[in-house]
Amino acid sequence: MARWLGIDFTGPSIRLALLRSSYRRTSVEALREEHLSGHETASAALRAAMTGLRAEASATTLPGSRCFLRHLALPAAVQKELSNVLAFEVESTLPFELDDAVMDHRLLRFIPGTDQPGTLPILAGVANTEEVRERIGLVLRGTGQEPQRVGIGALPLSSLTQIVPALAKAEVAAVLDLDDEHTDLLIMRRGEPRFMRSLTRGARNLPAEAAALSQDLRQTIGAWRVGGGEPLEVLFVVGSGRHIPGLDAWIQSELGITVLDLPRPMLDKLTPEQEAQLPRFAKAIGLALSLSRRATDLDLRQGPVEAQQSYRFLRDKTPLLAGLGAALAVSFGFSMFAEMNALSSEREGLEQQLAMATQTHFGKKTSDPKAAALLLEGAITGKSDDPVPKIDAFGMMVELSERIPNEITHDIAELDYNRGAVIIKGIVPKIEDAHTVAAKLEEHECFHDVSIKRTTHLKNQDKHKYTLEFSAECQSAATKKGAKGKKGSKTPAGKSKKGAKR
Repeated sequence: MARWLGIDFTGPSIRLALLRSSYRRTSVEALREEHLSGHETASAALRAAMTGLRAEASATTLPGSRCFLRHLALPAAVQKELSNVLAFEVESTLPFELDDAVMDHRLLRFIPGTDQPGTLPILAGVANTEEVRERIGLVLRGTGQEPQRVGIGALPLSSLTQIVPALAKAEVAAVLDLDDEHTDLLIMRRGEPRFMRSLTRGARNLPAEAAALSQDLRQTIGAWRVGGGEPLEVLFVVGSGRHIPGLDAWIQSELGITVLDLPRPMLDKLTPEQEAQLPRFAKAIGLALSLSRRATDLDLRQGPVEAQQSYRFLRDKTPLLAGLGAALAVSFGFSMFAEMNALSSEREGLEQQLAMATQTHFGKKTSDPKAAALLLEGAITGKSDDPVPKIDAFGMMVELSERIPNEITHDIAELDYNRGAVIIKGIVPKIEDAHTVAAKLEEHECFHDVSIKRTTHLKNQDKHKYTLEFSAECQSAATKKGAKGKKGSKTPAGKSKKGAKR
């Protein structure tokens, strides 16, 4: 949840709008107006208006007459160097050096039919650096904290699209901010600000200056049309002059534009009294909404006056954060304690199962995983039916070629190797050669029960064909050691028995 404060310095008074924002919901917490005439300074009036109010962030604005707004269309190829090109384009139209000013800009959406193909529509705003500093200092003295944003004229009114969808959906919508001492006209296209002009005439001198104000408005709308803008079909009027009797009819007759009230905004728990005050506080509400991430206006807090992030809101919430941190720490401690108890119980159960399994299968009870692993390894190495062969058919051919003497001409007609059982059908010149081959193979430590099963004399070739069968099984080191121990234990055993007889 966040509290946003919009501060609108409008002529003889200061208007404040304090909004409370939570997940997808926005409500009005306070709408206040303080006249400057009852205070020595504007900061004193602001302090009086802030009595009892507290906000995490605030936004204010400079009068549109003290700022310069430019709508540019630059080639898309300059996007990588946009800042430098934009500064060059804008500086030539300023009455002061750009080094003494701050500038902000935003890329607008390209709208076919209205924007030139291959260009980047850009809205840029410039103001004098010292004037921005003065406005920041004024807010700091009045509220105790610097504003996070400083807007330009009526541009913050474009943020009303967040709570008034009709403004965002309209192809071209104009908002007329008619106040006591000034008038601002903002034209938006699909919710984006495209044109703004500030007039020095306001509602205080109406109807005496009605003709002059009408002429200024016609010239402003003409400037929009000359720049390629579409005709205005609807005009929303806000500000203190909204309730002047006959205002709608006068505007329609002078400008030929339909005048409407702003639709009811999407604000939670909006009272009838607050709804009636919305036109008067429209700019202050727009300033507060500009603090959201969906802001569409410009921010003059750039460069030398860029806003420094303040952690005051964290200091204000330190007790709450400390309590939450302590609760999380206690909860984490209990969770770890419960988890350790559960793991300890599970370990005891697993150790009991391991002891029972080792007693059943190996005849030795142990709950130590390492000792059980050694028992299992001993049981596996002691088995003779290991499915993985120690010698394969290729190795068989290699051993056969190495053990047949070079002076014997030997041909292999067939070799069958199946799970250690080997059958070799060979052809030799003499039957004695077959017995020699059998004797050589029997010398290999992995070949057992080597025997010639049958022989056949090939009369047409004057050779002998024989069938040799044996088993191929390599004993492990542990098995060989055990076998040697058994063979070597006969003599000592015999001696011990002989000694016992004596």
